[in-house]
Amino acid sequence: MVNGVPLYTCLRDQTLTLLRDGAGGTGAPETAQKGRIFPKRLLDGAIRLPRLRRAKTVVFTSSVYRRDRGRNLACEYLMEKYPDTAVFEWPSRNEAFDSAYFSDPNRDRYCPLDFYLVRYKLARLLRKKRMAADAERIRNQLRAEFDAAPPPENENEAAAIRYLLDTLPESYAATELSQSIFRRMFRRYTSIRYAIDFWGSGRENIFPVLPGAPEKIELQHGLISAEHPGYIYPRFVKTVPSDFFQRKLLVYGEGTKRLLCSRSVFDEAQIEVVGNPRIRMYRRVFGVREQERSLILFTSQPFEQDGSGTGYYDTVIPYLKALQNMTRSGKYALWIKLHPRETETIAARYNTAIPDVKVCGAASELYELLNRTYIHITANSTTLYEAAEFGAPTITLRYTGYDPKRIFGNEVFVADDPAGLQSILRELTNEDRYNCYLTQLQILSKEFS
Repeated sequence: MVNGVPLYTCLRDQTLTLLRDGAGGTGAPETAQKGRIFPKRLLDGAIRLPRLRRAKTVVFTSSVYRRDRGRNLACEYLMEKYPDTAVFEWPSRNEAFDSAYFSDPNRDRYCPLDFYLVRYKLARLLRKKRMAADAERIRNQLRAEFDAAPPPENENEAAAIRYLLDTLPESYAATELSQSIFRRMFRRYTSIRYAIDFWGSGRENIFPVLPGAPEKIELQHGLISAEHPGYIYPRFVKTVPSDFFQRKLLVYGEGTKRLLCSRSVFDEAQIEVVGNPRIRMYRRVFGVREQERSLILFTSQPFEQDGSGTGYYDTVIPYLKALQNMTRSGKYALWIKLHPRETETIAARYNTAIPDVKVCGAASELYELLNRTYIHITANSTTLYEAAEFGAPTITLRYTGYDPKRIFGNEVFVADDPAGLQSILRELTNEDRYNCYLTQLQILSKEFS
């Protein structure tokens, strides 16, 4: 742990993949494409950091959440809910998301964190030897603990241990350095009452070093399931003296609250149900006008980029080919929506495998697409709940170790193979069956979104 932060949670996806699939199943991750750097974001961040020091609420997020006409609606919700809010935004290196900052109506309340990355890289160069020594010290401690423990039961466990011995010490040294930089950056922020993380590395890198004792809060940003090691902790951590496990969570629904209280270490007082702020703000700010539902929309996911699964694209493409053949001459069209963290390389992969398919880029508007969607298809995503809110039922695809019925409930349709997907689609062409299934998912959505 670094200042009470358990680093294992940052390495959970790759560790679980190794335990499930072994070293042969990890494969080579998709290479992330880095977009342009905006010097004005660098300059604005350096200027705004001292100007915002009297903020009572600080929010940490990423420009990747500028998903609705360039705005981060979840952060706008937080601005309304908490007093005197300053938002610190990491760049995503996606040009559309990063440049949207310049036209944001709340731009004066944002501080881009692009300049931090420059400071971090310089500090790594200056502290290279010290970081290497720290990493080796932690590696020796880990090795001694693993040597004293029972031997691995199989090769998958051995592969996970090798990965942790290789990666965890480097993560420890990097987190120590990151926290030291943020400690200096925020040393004059003495008025903070609330510190909120919305996928902004706040809970690991920033919360532990903020001055005073602000209330530490996290806004849900994705699917929280019974197997999610970022939120489902073993009971013994209640005895660990760490604010990390005492943070407050703002979650989408009562179902998620029950899950966290029954399967993890959170008390009811730590969980506040707020609904899905993005959907609520979207309807209020932009409105929703009913459109013709002519799309069968597949929402892609970055499993391979995140190291949480392999063979994802090889698994889903046969399903999509079958859909393309099925819809080629009908009234519905198959479109693919990339995840905000997928790149144009992935778009090219889909286009090569499925000629003539429409691929909507990472910055395309999900809610506008869902409002035109007849049936939504995904492997494992909270978009199932969002689609139901926008009037479209979801069919899930079987992928690796994920069990959609265990994650979402027995109501959910699961296609085990392309033929099964075609069969479910035919079943849903019956209007009564379609409406009944959509109603079931909308009830489910109220519990979890």
